[in-house]
Amino acid sequence: MLQIDQAALKARNTLLAMFILLCILDTTLVIAARDRWAIGRILLTIVVMYFVLLGHKWAKWVMISLCSFLAVILATMVILLSGKLSLFLSIGSLIMAVLSIIILIYMVTSRDLNSYFAWKRQNS
Repeated sequence: MLQIDQAALKARNTLLAMFILLCILDTTLVIAARDRWAIGRILLTIVVMYFVLLGHKWAKWVMISLCSFLAVILATMVILLSGKLSLFLSIGSLIMAVLSIIILIYMVTSRDLNSYFAWKRQNS
Protein backbone atom coordinates (compact mmCIF):
# COMPACT_ATOMS: atom_id res chain seq x y z
CA MET A 1 0.00 0.00 0.00
CA LEU A 2 1.47 3.32 -1.07
CA GLN A 3 1.53 6.38 1.16
CA ILE A 4 -0.52 9.42 0.26
CA ASP A 5 0.82 12.93 0.67
CA GLN A 6 -0.67 15.43 3.09
CA ALA A 7 -1.81 17.79 0.32
CA ALA A 8 -4.08 15.08 -1.12
CA LEU A 9 -5.57 14.36 2.31
CA LYS A 10 -6.10 18.08 2.87
CA ALA A 11 -7.87 18.31 -0.51
CA ARG A 12 -10.10 15.38 0.45
CA ASN A 13 -10.91 17.00 3.80
CA THR A 14 -11.69 20.31 2.09
CA LEU A 15 -14.11 18.56 -0.29
CA LEU A 16 -15.69 16.72 2.63
CA ALA A 17 -16.11 19.96 4.60
CA MET A 18 -17.75 21.70 1.63
CA PHE A 19 -20.02 18.71 1.11
CA ILE A 20 -21.07 18.63 4.77
CA LEU A 21 -21.79 22.36 4.61
CA LEU A 22 -23.88 21.79 1.48
CA CYS A 23 -25.86 18.99 3.18
CA ILE A 24 -26.49 21.10 6.30
CA LEU A 25 -27.65 24.05 4.20
CA ASP A 26 -29.78 21.81 2.00
CA THR A 27 -31.39 20.14 5.02
CA THR A 28 -32.11 23.52 6.61
CA LEU A 29 -33.78 24.78 3.43
CA VAL A 30 -35.80 21.56 3.05
CA ILE A 31 -37.05 21.89 6.62
CA ALA A 32 -37.88 25.58 6.12
CA ALA A 33 -39.71 24.86 2.86
CA ARG A 34 -41.41 21.75 4.29
CA ASP A 35 -40.50 19.87 1.11
CA ARG A 36 -40.46 16.21 2.12
CA TRP A 37 -39.69 15.01 -1.41
CA ALA A 38 -36.32 16.76 -1.35
CA ILE A 39 -35.11 14.33 1.32
CA GLY A 40 -34.62 11.74 -1.43
CA ARG A 41 -32.37 14.15 -3.33
CA ILE A 42 -30.31 14.74 -0.22
CA LEU A 43 -29.93 11.00 0.39
CA LEU A 44 -28.97 10.42 -3.25
CA THR A 45 -26.32 13.13 -2.99
CA ILE A 46 -24.92 11.59 0.20
CA VAL A 47 -24.70 8.14 -1.41
CA VAL A 48 -22.98 9.54 -4.52
CA MET A 49 -20.49 11.49 -2.39
CA TYR A 50 -19.69 8.31 -0.47
CA PHE A 51 -18.68 6.65 -3.73
CA VAL A 52 -16.78 9.78 -4.77
CA LEU A 53 -14.70 9.53 -1.60
CA LEU A 54 -14.03 5.87 -2.40
CA GLY A 55 -12.44 7.09 -5.65
CA HIS A 56 -14.95 5.89 -8.25
CA LYS A 57 -14.67 7.90 -11.48
CA TRP A 58 -18.32 7.40 -12.38
CA ALA A 59 -19.36 8.82 -9.00
CA LYS A 60 -17.16 11.87 -9.49
CA TRP A 61 -18.87 12.64 -12.79
CA VAL A 62 -22.32 11.97 -11.34
CA MET A 63 -21.52 14.35 -8.48
CA ILE A 64 -20.29 16.99 -10.92
CA SER A 65 -23.55 16.56 -12.86
CA LEU A 66 -25.62 16.82 -9.69
CA CYS A 67 -23.82 20.00 -8.61
CA SER A 68 -24.30 21.53 -12.08
CA PHE A 69 -27.95 20.59 -12.18
CA LEU A 70 -28.53 21.84 -8.63
CA ALA A 71 -26.90 25.21 -9.33
CA VAL A 72 -28.96 25.76 -12.48
CA ILE A 73 -32.25 24.66 -10.88
CA LEU A 74 -31.74 26.75 -7.74
CA ALA A 75 -30.78 29.89 -9.65
CA THR A 76 -33.72 29.44 -12.02
CA MET A 77 -36.10 28.84 -9.11
CA VAL A 78 -34.98 32.02 -7.35
CA ILE A 79 -35.37 34.06 -10.55
CA LEU A 80 -38.77 32.67 -11.52
CA LEU A 81 -40.28 32.43 -8.03
CA SER A 82 -38.66 35.47 -6.43
CA GLY A 83 -42.01 36.93 -5.36
CA LYS A 84 -43.31 33.67 -3.91
CA LEU A 85 -40.22 32.59 -1.95
CA SER A 86 -39.33 33.95 1.44
CA LEU A 87 -36.15 35.97 1.72
CA PHE A 88 -34.59 33.15 3.76
CA LEU A 89 -35.28 30.56 1.05
CA SER A 90 -34.11 32.88 -1.73
CA ILE A 91 -30.81 33.75 -0.09
CA GLY A 92 -30.27 30.18 1.10
CA SER A 93 -30.92 28.83 -2.39
CA LEU A 94 -28.48 31.28 -3.94
CA ILE A 95 -25.81 30.40 -1.36
CA MET A 96 -26.42 26.72 -2.06
CA ALA A 97 -26.11 27.33 -5.82
CA VAL A 98 -22.80 29.15 -5.34
CA LEU A 99 -21.51 26.39 -3.03
CA SER A 100 -22.48 23.78 -5.64
CA ILE A 101 -20.50 25.67 -8.27
CA ILE A 102 -17.51 25.92 -5.93
CA ILE A 103 -17.63 22.15 -5.26
CA LEU A 104 -17.94 21.50 -9.00
CA ILE A 105 -14.93 23.67 -9.83
CA TYR A 106 -12.90 22.21 -6.97
CA MET A 107 -13.58 18.64 -8.08
CA VAL A 108 -12.55 19.40 -11.64
CA THR A 109 -9.50 21.60 -11.04
CA SER A 110 -7.82 20.37 -7.83
CA ARG A 111 -4.73 18.36 -8.67
CA ASP A 112 -4.34 17.27 -5.06
CA LEU A 113 -7.92 15.96 -5.01
CA ASN A 114 -7.33 14.11 -8.28
CA SER A 115 -4.17 12.69 -6.72
CA TYR A 116 -6.26 11.46 -3.79
CA PHE A 117 -8.79 9.85 -6.16
CA ALA A 118 -6.01 8.11 -8.10
CA TRP A 119 -4.45 6.86 -4.85
CA LYS A 120 -7.86 5.61 -3.67
CA ARG A 121 -8.49 3.74 -6.94
CA GLN A 122 -5.02 2.21 -6.84
CA ASN A 123 -5.44 0.97 -3.27
CA SER A 124 -8.99 -0.34 -3.53
